[in-house]
Amino acid sequence: MTPGRPKSLKDLLAGSTLSGIAEQAAATDTLTRRVRALLDAEVAPHVLGANVRDQRLVVFVDSAVWAARVRFEIAALRRRLRESHELEPSAIWVKVRP
Repeated sequence: MTPGRPKSLKDLLAGSTLSGIAEQAAATDTLTRRVRALLDAEVAPHVLGANVRDQRLVVFVDSAVWAARVRFEIAALRRRLRESHELEPSAIWVKVRP
C-alpha cells in the first residue's frame, strides 16, 4: 500500500492487535448473553456485561439493587454454569457499573 492512502478496516483488523481486541469483545459478548440466559428473566436485562478475570467470573449490573439480586443468585448461577460445562469459575464477583 502506498503511503498516504487510507487502509481498509479489513486490512487494519487482519493480523493486528485490533483483531485480538475484536475477538475478545466477541467472546465477552457471548459470555454476557450466556450469563443473562442462565439468570431469571427479571434480572437478565440488568446485566450489562460479564468477563472472566483470573478464573473469576465478573458480572456487571446497572444498579446496587440488581447487584444484590445477582449476588443472591450466585449459587444457582454457579450450578447452572457447571451443569452446562461452559465455565467453572473459582468465584463470581458482581460489580455495579451505572
